[in-house]
Amino acid sequence: MKSGGTALAAALAAGERYAHQVTRLGGRDMSRQVESWSLDQTYATDLPPAMRAFNGVSSAQLDLTLTGTGGQPAPALYGPWAPRQTADAVRPAQSVTHAWGISGTALDAFRGTVRARSAESGTDLVRVSALDGAERLRQPAQLPRPDGALASGASWSGWAASAVWVVDHLLRGAGIHTAPPPRPTAILHVPFHGGAAPSVGYLDGMGDGWDFWTKRAAPFESAVEGGFDFLTTATYIPELLPVTRNSDGLWYEVWADTKENLFSDQIVQFQSTWEAYAGATPYYTALRVNFTAGSVVAYIGTNTDPTKNASLTWSWDPLKTKGRFHVGLWLTFSTTGVVSFQPVVTDKSNVPQVFTAGSIPTVTVPAGAMTATSFGVQNMRAECLQLSRHTVRPSTLAQVTQEGTWKRTASLDTPIFPLRSIPRVSGAAWDVINELARATLATAEFDSDGYFKWRNHTRWTTVPTAADVTVTSRRQLGALTVSEEIDACRNHCTVKWENWARVTSAPPVITRDTPVPVAIAAGATMTRTLSVDDDMLDPRTPRTADASGAGSPNRILFRSTSAATSAVVLGAVEVRVTRAGGLVTLTARNRSASTVYYHGAALLSLVPSDVNKPVPSLWSAWNTQSQSVYGVQTYEHDVKGWIQDSESGRALAEALRNAGSFPPPLLQQVDILPDPRIELGDVVRVQDTTGAQLDTLAWVIGIKTSGSGARITQTLTLRGTTTNGNPTDTGLTPDPPNRPNASPPP
Repeated sequence: MKSGGTALAAALAAGERYAHQVTRLGGRDMSRQVESWSLDQTYATDLPPAMRAFNGVSSAQLDLTLTGTGGQPAPALYGPWAPRQTADAVRPAQSVTHAWGISGTALDAFRGTVRARSAESGTDLVRVSALDGAERLRQPAQLPRPDGALASGASWSGWAASAVWVVDHLLRGAGIHTAPPPRPTAILHVPFHGGAAPSVGYLDGMGDGWDFWTKRAAPFESAVEGGFDFLTTATYIPELLPVTRNSDGLWYEVWADTKENLFSDQIVQFQSTWEAYAGATPYYTALRVNFTAGSVVAYIGTNTDPTKNASLTWSWDPLKTKGRFHVGLWLTFSTTGVVSFQPVVTDKSNVPQVFTAGSIPTVTVPAGAMTATSFGVQNMRAECLQLSRHTVRPSTLAQVTQEGTWKRTASLDTPIFPLRSIPRVSGAAWDVINELARATLATAEFDSDGYFKWRNHTRWTTVPTAADVTVTSRRQLGALTVSEEIDACRNHCTVKWENWARVTSAPPVITRDTPVPVAIAAGATMTRTLSVDDDMLDPRTPRTADASGAGSPNRILFRSTSAATSAVVLGAVEVRVTRAGGLVTLTARNRSASTVYYHGAALLSLVPSDVNKPVPSLWSAWNTQSQSVYGVQTYEHDVKGWIQDSESGRALAEALRNAGSFPPPLLQQVDILPDPRIELGDVVRVQDTTGAQLDTLAWVIGIKTSGSGARITQTLTLRGTTTNGNPTDTGLTPDPPNRPNASPPP
C-alpha cells in the first residue's frame, strides 16, 4: 500500500473528498484539459480463468477524454492530422503519467505510453488510451537455448534457468534491470538470477550445486549459493572469439556477499583455458579470492586444479569482514606470453582496492587463444559474473563497478521452478512473460512508479492477519456484491509437465557455410546469416581452425588469399555468433592490417535425443472432502513446457488444489470512497453490517478508478483470503439426483 503522508491520511480520516488529479502527456501538464478519465488495473494470471470467476486485463490501462484550449477544439489540437507542435503530445507511444488524490494531494497512479487516440469531429473531444510499462516489452521475445545442462548426460545437473531467470532476461532486453547490466564490451554475462545460463555467451557445462538460489543477502536481486565445502562451478564459451595474447585487456568481475554461511572457507574463483592452435598442452589462468583467509591468489600452469600451479599471493584483511564485495581481475599478456594479474576489490566503502600488478615470468602461455572460462563459488552468494574487454584497466568507481551507470527498475521473487532447457517461444516479450505467469500462477505488473514486479504463486499461501486498510458500510463502503460460483471450484487438479530428468543430447548437428571465398578488408566486418532448425539448441562461437585446417567441427576458416592452398590466418579475425529464432548471425571483424578471406564455417549444435527425450508427465492433487460436497470438479493445467521436474509439478498441482477446493468468495463491485493509496495485492478488511453481514480480509485483485470533474469513483474487486468454513449442510437432507420412486426409462 502506498504511503500518502499525514496530510492525505488526515483528509481520508476526516471524510474529505475534494478530487485532485494531475495528468501529463509528453511531459506537459494537461490536467485542466482532462474532462474525464478511468484507470483499470487487475491481476489476470494469478489463477487460471477456469478458477477465477473473474478475468481482467494483463496490464494497467488509462483512458482519457481531452478537451481543447485557447479557443481551439481538441480534434484540431490533438487529432492524428493536427499540427505536430500540439498533436505530438498525444501521439502513439508518447509518455503518459497520471496521479490522483483528494484535498490537493495526488499520488502517482499510472505511468505508461499512449496506445491509441481518436478525435471526434464536430465535438471538443479527443479520446486517448494508454497502457503501462507493458508497452516497453513489445519487442520479439528472444531467449537463449543453452545445452550446457545436458552435457552431463542423463543426470540432472542443476538449474540452467528458471521462470525468474527467463523474466529477468526478457526485461533486460527492454532496458529494465534488476542488477548491473552487461557492459557494452561484454563477451560473457551471467546474472545468476535463478540459473547458470548466461545472457551473453554460451553455457558449456555445469558441475554440482546449481540448485540453491536466494534473495536473502544477495548483492542485488538474487544469487547462487555455492556449495558448503566445494566449489559450485560452471564453464562458459564467450560470445566473441578468439581472445588471444594480442587482444585487449580482459576484465573479469563478479558481485559476492559473505554474510552468514560459516561452514568452510568462502571462495570465488575465475579460471580460463588457453590452447595453442596446433594442439599444444592447455594452460590455465585463475584468480581465487578466499574471504575467510583474507587472501587473493593468482595461478598459472597446465594443471586443471589451479592450486597445483605456480601462484602469486596478495593479502587484504578487509576481505574477512562480512558484507558485499565487487571482485575484479585485470588480465593482460606481454608479447612473449607472460600473464599480468591485477586484482581490484571493492567493499562497502565503495573505494576500489587496486592491488599491485603481478606476474610469474617463469611460466608463459604459448601463442593461442582462450577456449573457455569457468567460475566457481563456495559457501557464499555470487551474482552478475561478467567478462569484458577494455583497452585500459577500469579505474574509477563507475568504471570498476558500474556505480551510477544504471538504475534498478524491477523486483523479482525468489527463483523457483527449475528449467533444464528453455522452451521455444514466439511473440512479444510481454506475451511470453504473461504465458509464463499463467503457467506458474505468478503475477506480473508495472506499479504506479513504472517499476516491474514479479510475484510467485506463493504470495497467496500465507493468510494475512492484518489489513492495509479497512472499509466499512458505516462510512467508506457504498456498494458490495459477494459471489460464489461452482465454476471456480476445482478439487481434482492435474498439471501436465515434461520430465527432463533423463534427457540426453543426440549426436551434434553441424550447420555448414561453404561460400565462394569472401574477402574481408583490413578493419572491415563481414556478416553471414544461416538458417538453423527450430529444435536445435544454440551453436557456440566457432574456433578458428588451426594451420592444417583441421580441428573441432565447431570451427571457422580464414586464409590469406582466395586460394584453398593459401596459408591459414590465425587470431586476426574476431568472430561473434548470435541467434534469433531460426536464424544464426555470424559476424567476423578483421582486426589485422591485411585483407583476409573467409573460407567457410561449421557450427555445432545439439538437439535433445530422440531416445532419451522429455517424457510427458502428469501430477494430480485432489481434496476428497470438497468432492463429497461439490462432486468431482476437474481442472487440467497445461504449463506449455515451463515445468520440467516432478517437485515443481507437484507444487503447482497442490497450489491449484488448495486454491480451488473451497474457493474463497469473490467480492465484486466493492464501491468505496476513493483511496489513492490502495494498490493491487493489498489486503482490505471489509466490514458490512447492512447487507452481507460480514467482517473479512480480502486481497485486492482489481481496481477501477474514474474521474469526471470534481467527482472520483473507485470500485475494487477482492478475493477473500479464507472461506466461510467448509459446508456442513446442518439440518438439510439434499435430494438425490434421481427421483427415488421413478421407473428407469425404457
